[in-house]
Amino acid sequence: RPSPPARPTERALPRPQFGPDTSGAMAAAVAAPVEPVSIPTALGAREVLDVGVNVLNLQKIENPQASLHQCASKYGAQAVRSVFEKLQLKDKVSPFEELNLSDNNIGDEGAQWLLQGLTSTTSTGESVGKNLKVLLMPRARFGTAGMKAMGGVIGASTSLENVILSSNICDAEGMEGEFCAGLAKNKSVKSLCLAACRLGNKGVAHLCDGPLKSHPALGHVSLQYNRLEAAAAKSLAQMLAVNQALRFLDISGNSIGTEGALALVEGLKNNKGRLTRIAVAQNEIQLAGAKAFCDFFMSKAGAKIEFMDLRHNAVPYPGMVKLRKELGRPMDGPEGWMLLFGERQLLLNR
Repeated sequence: RPSPPARPTERALPRPQFGPDTSGAMAAAVAAPVEPVSIPTALGAREVLDVGVNVLNLQKIENPQASLHQCASKYGAQAVRSVFEKLQLKDKVSPFEELNLSDNNIGDEGAQWLLQGLTSTTSTGESVGKNLKVLLMPRARFGTAGMKAMGGVIGASTSLENVILSSNICDAEGMEGEFCAGLAKNKSVKSLCLAACRLGNKGVAHLCDGPLKSHPALGHVSLQYNRLEAAAAKSLAQMLAVNQALRFLDISGNSIGTEGALALVEGLKNNKGRLTRIAVAQNEIQLAGAKAFCDFFMSKAGAKIEFMDLRHNAVPYPGMVKLRKELGRPMDGPEGWMLLFGERQLLLNR
């Protein structure tokens, strides 16, 4: 058999040139960190981060081949320490406007390093953390001591606006002392998320008896999934009667029951329309509680409520039929569980 013909020689086509080739230099310039720092990871390696940027994001969960546990354990307390030791060595103010430490093993120790780093000062007396506006630390694995450290961070800051500390189990003790004192001292935070921290009735009482009564800027508070019962709703109602700044309260995923719902409605009445958004989904308020909220929503006193979430509150079907009829949105109408009243929204189902 004749041998097959030889394959033609392959050659790379020359790249067209429209001037000097600077692509490599440009890529290097883009990739070069402004302030490189080598930090340890929990996997036994080291990694170079840039601490000269406005946003420091250590939430590394983009690799689908790594387990969530590996991603969440990548950075720890020593990583936080290394970042701020580098800034201290350079005697510089932190450029971070947003700091994202979500889903990492920061722990109580790391929270203390963060407090020490952000509240330290340069040789000229400037606060290292004076630029920080957003602090994202959900699921950062710190407890009571770490939450108290976060209170110190909040209290020392004049720039923080958005703080998310959800899913760090601190119990009621985490709200005592330093945290409430720091939040009371702060004048800049606009949104605070403390969901799933297991605060309980006592933890919410600490907040309501202290900083939530008088904070001048705090417009959004999330207390979802915190094992709250009727006692917590009563604390919140008393706070709403005097609070001037809060516009959105989210207590979804708790167990305030009918008693707590009735107390909270009274708090809304005493609030005089300053609160405009409230979420009470999944709270076992049953028909009587849902009716109290719906009656308030439709009343003149509740006319400023723009959004109310009453979903999944153990309202039986006959009761839901009755409620929908009273609202003028019967079950056989075109609406689903989102009921619209102009630009106002009422979320209601069984």
